[in-house]
Amino acid sequence: MGFKHLVILGAGSTIATIPNGDKNGEFSYTLYNLLKDKCFTSFVKKVQAKDFQTDDVEALCNQLYEENRPLYDEFESLVRKKYASLELPDGFTILDRLVLSLTPNDAIISFNWDDLVIQAYQRMSEYVPEEMLPILAFPHGNAQAVYNNKHYTSKRIVTSPGWFDSPLNMPVDEIDYKSDVFINSQWHILDFFMRNAQMVTFFGYRGPDSDEQDLKHLDELFAKNKICDKIEIIDKNLELAMQVAKRLERFKMQTNWLYPCADFWHSSIAKHPRRTLSAIGNWNYSTKTFANEETLAEFMSHVGPLIDEEQELLDNKV
Repeated sequence: MGFKHLVILGAGSTIATIPNGDKNGEFSYTLYNLLKDKCFTSFVKKVQAKDFQTDDVEALCNQLYEENRPLYDEFESLVRKKYASLELPDGFTILDRLVLSLTPNDAIISFNWDDLVIQAYQRMSEYVPEEMLPILAFPHGNAQAVYNNKHYTSKRIVTSPGWFDSPLNMPVDEIDYKSDVFINSQWHILDFFMRNAQMVTFFGYRGPDSDEQDLKHLDELFAKNKICDKIEIIDKNLELAMQVAKRLERFKMQTNWLYPCADFWHSSIAKHPRRTLSAIGNWNYSTKTFANEETLAEFMSHVGPLIDEEQELLDNKV
């Protein structure tokens, strides 16, 4: 097994990928402003008419689950519908680039309910063999993920019966999501990479209050990681990235380098696609400039030879 790079995605990564809306002009939101989406307009009016407060989605979820289960079920259904509907634009996006910039030793762990990273993986697998792409996992579930007793995949791929919908890890204190077989399997993947990653990148993830138990769990795992050299935090500007760094300072004890990035283009992933770990602490490692307006063809002209090198090494091991 080679050294590993773990990338953890939060809502900000989806927003950065579709800043002008998705393929159909739809936008993504963080949990804090989710109810601003037009998808929830009539629902908000309904719950406000019943004197539920809607300014705190986490509190609303807990209150509805305890006091009005039909309304809670309606809300969860709307959330699933909203995030299942998002589609990547036709152009080469940040998530496409992210998928191509990591190796099969690496993992992308998405806490997002949308499946944009799955879409990116699927369309990039048309250009690069799947065995050369990173592992994907969804510890909070995914609106388009389905599973059976052997596999998990996307609803966009399978149409046959016998598949179960992934749960969505709604912010409800009473529900033990990890007892679900799918969610549990996804946490096993995250647990492994948190213990064994040489580098961790948080992209658009701000560690919301509802994730506090998850963060404590990750902290316990990370304490067992003796090889992590660098943590990067990507947000939409440096000030916000520094705020997140402060929120995630609990992880700093295990590494010498907690590095906030002003945006994706300042990250090691953007500067050193498929070679992020080779560049750690290597001051002689040359940084190539990859313009953010590059097409897929232009980007492949850079990373294609790197993938060929990796493929040759794998073939020689067989």
